Amino acid sequence: MSEIIQKVKQNFTLCHELGHFILKHEGNYFTESIDNQENLLEREANIFSAVLLMPDVVLLSKIYYSCETFQQVQESLEVSKQALFFRLLDLLREYCSDKESEIKQAIDAYIDGQNSSILLLFQNIKEQIIEEFNQYKPSRINQIKQAVSKTGFETSQDFPELLNQKNWKKIKENSINLKTWLVYNKGKSIVYVWDKEKFSDEAAKKKAELQLLLM
Repeated sequence: MSEIIQKVKQNFTLCHELGHFILKHEGNYFTESIDNQENLLEREANIFSAVLLMPDVVLLSKIYYSCETFQQVQESLEVSKQALFFRLLDLLREYCSDKESEIKQAIDAYIDGQNSSILLLFQNIKEQIIEEFNQYKPSRINQIKQAVSKTGFETSQDFPELLNQKNWKKIKENSINLKTWLVYNKGKSIVYVWDKEKFSDEAAKKKAELQLLLM
């Protein structure tokens, strides 16, 4: 139990300090809990840490779609009970500013194992959360680049956008190690992109031709 508590504190502290850095706070604002809400800079860093550890869309998924209990969410995200309580309070206040008493009652009930009230609140705001999440998703070009950085090789089977030759140039912009090409056979074709530092031109072509045969 002590190890779990220590890890929870460590996770929060690391994210909290990262918040100070990214938010360009000056000086030493070290803290280990979210109890200290008096200092504005501490409050900002605490919010940053809470959002980083418990994003809106993750809470929506776990609470609304997966119907996880308060304890299950707390344990899976490795946060303290108090941190999750205040995170839910801030999140629901943001989207339901006119339902202060209802929000507190719903969270208290959720902690006690009754989720009907909090599910109703999430039901009313889920579309907003999903819409905002989609706005921050990386572009498909960046998704392709990220995938190639992990695997070294991707094709138009997973990313149909590669079939548009205009995207080839965009993919190679600021990524001198990436190359794109096309293979075709019997009316079928595959466009592929690869990291030349991980695959030679010949090896990448063979991988693409193999996938083409399997189509």
